[in-house]
Amino acid sequence: MTPDAILVLLIFIISFVLILGEYVHRTLAAWGGALLMLAVGKIYGTLDWCSGHGSQDCNNNLFTAIDFNVIGLLMGMMVFAAMLEISGFFEFLAVKATKLSKGDPWMLIVYLGTFTTLISVVIDNVTAIILIAPITIKICDKIKISAIPPLIAEAILSDTGGVATLVGDPPNVMIASATGFTFNSFIEHLTPLTFFAWVITLGYMRYYYRDWIKTKPKHVEDVLAENEWDMIRDRTMMNRTLMALAGTIVLFSLHELLHLDLEISAMALGGAGLAMMLCLPDVNEVIERIEWPALIFFGGLFVMVGGLEHMGHLEAIAFWIFDNFADDPVMLAVMVIWVSAFSSAIVDNIPFCAAMIPVIYKLGELSEDINTVPLFWALAMGCGFGGNATPIGSSANVMTVSISERGGHKITTAEWMRVGLPVMLITCVVATIFMYLFYDTLYVYP
Repeated sequence: MTPDAILVLLIFIISFVLILGEYVHRTLAAWGGALLMLAVGKIYGTLDWCSGHGSQDCNNNLFTAIDFNVIGLLMGMMVFAAMLEISGFFEFLAVKATKLSKGDPWMLIVYLGTFTTLISVVIDNVTAIILIAPITIKICDKIKISAIPPLIAEAILSDTGGVATLVGDPPNVMIASATGFTFNSFIEHLTPLTFFAWVITLGYMRYYYRDWIKTKPKHVEDVLAENEWDMIRDRTMMNRTLMALAGTIVLFSLHELLHLDLEISAMALGGAGLAMMLCLPDVNEVIERIEWPALIFFGGLFVMVGGLEHMGHLEAIAFWIFDNFADDPVMLAVMVIWVSAFSSAIVDNIPFCAAMIPVIYKLGELSEDINTVPLFWALAMGCGFGGNATPIGSSANVMTVSISERGGHKITTAEWMRVGLPVMLITCVVATIFMYLFYDTLYVYP
């Protein structure tokens, strides 16, 4: 291993420890690591702002590792969420959901977690969290209970449920784009597995939060007596924003069917722009509600993962998997599940998935006997379930933590991992069992 490769790996490990240890804000840690990688690359001439100085050759440019499609999607949905918050829509839903649950903490987790998962079936889980997390905080503030358990539950259940469909989890979108897997093929191959994993996950949460659900909420009678419609401050803004949001979600769902030549970020930003034109809100008020630290964090994280990829560390994973498990195709797929899961727990599953797609193709090039189709299904399982383990394991997790901080219910890394790590292990065991049982009948074809 070359000195620059060692330094880049060391920088990433230190940044990861700083992020999970919460010694500094995760955004500072991510961009500090990104800048140090750029400095190492500049000194050794291996990573640069852009090689070629004005030419089209930018293969060493770490900033090309930033997935602006993901960041654009997040920003567009944050605008929607900000406008719905300003209109009073979240308070309306908070009172409505409290009435449905009658203030029972466990039923709040069941209702909100299930609702978030169902949304994640038709739109990506990051968008679902951006829309649901503010509602959760409003509910918990009204009845004076901690919002941390339902927030973590929503993120983990949406991560788990999002594995079921092509649009439910951003890594699935990336895998489908690279392989040509269809919407129906994701349902056929992953939905049965996801259902079992989701039910087991909910059962574990019922066990883990057994003390919290005994909490006696305060002011429940007052909330139950409220008229939810009185919570709405601007009904015109709410209705027009919801119309624009519904149109955007329909466009997300029909994107594949209509073969639209549009990036998902363009649809999200376009829909948000339409909502603002229809409502003409106070722009400064909208901007203040956007989670800018989370967006900047994603940029730094993408750059750091790009540095690992450019230095060949991810390709080394492919060769290690090939050298040790290529003789047994089922075991090879199982190892992709577990390597992807643990790696996604360390880095956000979106950049990791982007880096692993060419790695899987590389495995296919190393031997004609290797069928890469089950490896891509294994990658979807590992990235989706593995993202549950840590607060930076998936974009939905990062958004949940960011929203929780702004809402006064900060989620620590330790609290998240006490729930998320066991869930990751449980769901990956379920995925392993499915891969062993149905490899020949289900996973060897697209």
